[in-house]
Amino acid sequence: MKKLDIYISKNFIKSFLLSLIAFINIFILSQLFKIIRYITAGRMSVSESATYILYLLPKIFIEVTPLAVLLGSLMCINRMASNLEIISLKTSGISFRRIVRYPIIISFLISLIVFQVMNRIHPMALAKSRALRAGRKISERVLPTTKNNAFLRTEDNLVYYIKQVDRIGNTGTLLEIIKLNKDFEKIEEIITAKSGEFDLNKNQWVLKDAVVNNFVNKTQKSYKVYSNETLDKGPSDFITIQGDPDELTNAEIAKSIRDIRITGGDIKEPLSVLGKRYSFPFASFIVSFLGLALGSRYVRGASAISIALSVGLGYSYYIVQASFEALSVNGLLNPFISGWIPNVIFLCLGIYFMKEAEY
Repeated sequence: MKKLDIYISKNFIKSFLLSLIAFINIFILSQLFKIIRYITAGRMSVSESATYILYLLPKIFIEVTPLAVLLGSLMCINRMASNLEIISLKTSGISFRRIVRYPIIISFLISLIVFQVMNRIHPMALAKSRALRAGRKISERVLPTTKNNAFLRTEDNLVYYIKQVDRIGNTGTLLEIIKLNKDFEKIEEIITAKSGEFDLNKNQWVLKDAVVNNFVNKTQKSYKVYSNETLDKGPSDFITIQGDPDELTNAEIAKSIRDIRITGGDIKEPLSVLGKRYSFPFASFIVSFLGLALGSRYVRGASAISIALSVGLGYSYYIVQASFEALSVNGLLNPFISGWIPNVIFLCLGIYFMKEAEY
């Protein structure tokens, strides 16, 4: 790293940190009025409110970092342009892309930090902040007693469908169990029953008024009472706690999606959250192109316009990102595609402005 790179990198990091601290303070101030209401209403003590603010910091950091990178990069390069340093470097034959190489690299590293905070720290902090605000323990989650239209696929290629399952009474109504071959392509057996009770001692279902259709032997048999040791998935396997995806790590969300798929649940929300986890952190890297390019030219009186334009573009990113996120939540777009469309759009804008800054 040359002295020029060290000089530019130091200025960029300094501008970024100043912008980050400013934005974090603004967001904390916006939360203070709400926290004061919690204290006056007796929902929080003063010490709990301080802890609550600490738990909010990861979320605030994630949300404001792209704006801090955008404003920090603009301030850094604009200061150099106002001192005629950019023009001097260009005149000496150094391209603008070479000048801003290390700020862009640093922005990418910042994006990786945001990715880790979003994956590891934010879920835990969000869960604790919500628990503190609600006045409950994190572990206090109510498991549903019953579930309608319950699906479950087992490792033995059995597919369960139960119209209504009750985990307290260990019962089910209108059961249908389908057994498929090893390749999961052909149906070998279908068992239907009007009702059933799960025997905890034998760890198997006891079905009433059951009909067993065997497609291999081409037979059909009716039973007043039917049981089989392979039918070992009890009501508790059908009813599980589906945590808020925002409070889970990426690995936990992926596992939750697999579990929900097996039980036939809706996976649009966790998929949308996971898609955002892999796209939003890189907004910091993408908007750095805009800030560096817009701050490259010094025209007297134009600094305010550049700052206003960059902040406007920064907030427009959030609007576009939220719009495509809504489409993914509603199942109209693949969550990973919808998460990266805003990134691609603003990356193209950044590259365009970067090319314009060369001249």
